[in-house]
Amino acid sequence: MPDSTEARCKTIGLLIRRARETTGHTRKDCAAFVGISSTLMSRYEEGLREPSLVELEALAHYLRVPVEALVDEATSAQMVTPRMDFDMSEVMALRTHIIGTRLKQARLKTNQSLKQLAEAVGMSPSRLNAYELGKRPVPITELQRLIACLDLSLDALLDLGIGPLGEAQLRHKQQAYVDGLPDDVRAFVTDPCALPFLRLAIHLHKLPGEELRNAGRALLELSETTQEEDTRS
Repeated sequence: MPDSTEARCKTIGLLIRRARETTGHTRKDCAAFVGISSTLMSRYEEGLREPSLVELEALAHYLRVPVEALVDEATSAQMVTPRMDFDMSEVMALRTHIIGTRLKQARLKTNQSLKQLAEAVGMSPSRLNAYELGKRPVPITELQRLIACLDLSLDALLDLGIGPLGEAQLRHKQQAYVDGLPDDVRAFVTDPCALPFLRLAIHLHKLPGEELRNAGRALLELSETTQEEDTRS
């Protein structure tokens, strides 16, 4: 291979390996998904063989990254999200305690005693007390009954954007929302060139009502002035 091709193969191999390791997948699993041998996968990562575009597409799909992240260093650095390594048992214990505290706070806010709320949802006060103290996790159907009695929302208990589980859930919800947008809107918001317009929309969204109306009137006047000048010219 010419030197430039060899260098590119080395770079692509490095990006493939980095994306695979960062997202927490094994070489064997990646190879099996793409339909190649582990040996060939190793040669791709070592830069000794060139993968085809179709193979890169399949690999990118498995790793949940853009194809560009496997061939372009800048894109790889921006788009490959490291897998979070943490003690799940500790996170779950903390989340159980937080949910229990939130339930107790909501109960006190509604001026219900432990006994009153327990009777309303059909459980013993001791069981509800254990939930509020974070000593045991709340089964989802019982949690839904509690939420209904306390006028809470599930999102209020998910802590979207907070902690490893909340951050992941927020990203999933955001991605699902983007996927559900009309095709033209989704294409616009995911176009890098649209970023200045989106930042302007954020700024306008934060303006008080009167300032927003003033900005609208100013834009209308500017548009009318421009139209008049175009007519004269």
